[in-house]
Amino acid sequence: MKKATNKRMTIDDLAIMVAKGFDGVHNKLGEFKKEVNMRFNETEKDIAEVKENLASTRRDVLSMGDKFTLKYELHDLASRVVLLEQKGKVKR
Repeated sequence: MKKATNKRMTIDDLAIMVAKGFDGVHNKLGEFKKEVNMRFNETEKDIAEVKENLASTRRDVLSMGDKFTLKYELHDLASRVVLLEQKGKVKR
């Protein structure tokens, strides 16, 4: 059986307990803040990389127009070749 103690808690004891509790919370919040800042910095780097990739892709797409013939132009040329073949009686 436990022995009952008549030790009374004073206001000073209570203040010390509360102060220790606040210190613990303060330390945990400091660690959390460091982790959040680290993740935020990583996210900013990732976003910058995505923006650069998007700009590069956009440049590549715009430069493709100079290298390839459009579909309607190919269709127009194909129909013109067919007419020339018919006039020259050239078979494929």
